[in-house]
Amino acid sequence: MKIKYLMNIVLPAAFLLPSIVQACSSLAITDKSGHVYHGRTLELSEDLPSWLTFYPVQTAFQKKSPDGGSGAHYQALYPILAITTAVYQDGDDHNMLEGMNGAGLSFSANMVPEAALTSLTPSDYHDSIPVTSLGEWALANFATVEDVRKAVNKGHFWSPVLAKLGGVKSPFHFAFYDKKGGSIVVEALDGKFHVYDNPTKVMTNGPDFPWHLQNLNNYTQLTNKDRSSALLGGMKVVQPDSGIASSDLPSSDTSVGRFIRGVYYTSYAPLAQSTGDAVNILAHIMNRFDRMKNITTDTLGSEAQKEAGKTVTEYTVWTALSDINDGVMFVRGYKDISYKKFSLQDFYGNKKPIFERINNRDMVSPY
Repeated sequence: MKIKYLMNIVLPAAFLLPSIVQACSSLAITDKSGHVYHGRTLELSEDLPSWLTFYPVQTAFQKKSPDGGSGAHYQALYPILAITTAVYQDGDDHNMLEGMNGAGLSFSANMVPEAALTSLTPSDYHDSIPVTSLGEWALANFATVEDVRKAVNKGHFWSPVLAKLGGVKSPFHFAFYDKKGGSIVVEALDGKFHVYDNPTKVMTNGPDFPWHLQNLNNYTQLTNKDRSSALLGGMKVVQPDSGIASSDLPSSDTSVGRFIRGVYYTSYAPLAQSTGDAVNILAHIMNRFDRMKNITTDTLGSEAQKEAGKTVTEYTVWTALSDINDGVMFVRGYKDISYKKFSLQDFYGNKKPIFERINNRDMVSPY
């Protein structure tokens, strides 16, 4: 019955958004001191521009309203270290996909099949936030997930049409983590944003987040304990090596499969004893979500791509590991073997935003 429900939800969603291919996995672990470490992969079918971005305190942000006028205006209360891209909102080259601030708040923006918001009334335009800037707005203004929860429940948000993604209306949801161990998901339902507690600290893509939590009930058999021998058919059978416990994990890279695997790996990974140990463990976990080109291909894409017989392959464009207590981020691009380390502390003293293309060590200020 639940398998039928899954088919009814996931497959139509794929056909509703034929020109969009993006998968992401976001999760977090803690060490023995309770410090939080946030990992995330970005999967795309092409290597769109991404920048390692630093915004100093008092950076000013001016947002547009639905009619093209002025929306919310705010200044960063905290320094921000983020990964930005030009893929989302036309006219804005630096929409945040991933980031953290100096107060110990971090977020990931992941794609979902459907995230429509009810249109705002003109009286709310002056303080409105486009969905593509929700993470930026949160990192600039708030220190904890509870701060984000309260602000989202009071805020005014609208969904820009994204020509670069086939003309869809900002189909995203957001995972937030803070250094106190808080974890929430912000997701649209029935035309407005809802905030869900996230006890798993895992988020992937569609279906909706409550569905993923409900689906965990289908995996009560999961354990990390190998059962390497048994009596079957009157004879003793024995595994030739270890690892049979993970056989019940979903093997596919679908959002449903990745969510279950994320919960499994974060549940059973060893408790980190130090910062270095935690980053190493998190890197090993995120390796389980790394995708190489051409391992799976699809015919989803634009009509022009279909007519030309082109197939689409998703791959891990980059992976980010964030030590949100110490303000340190490690980034690895598709062509990299190892991670590059960036720290908020390294940028202190800079008065203007700084951008660095992923896989390019030249730091530049565009201002």
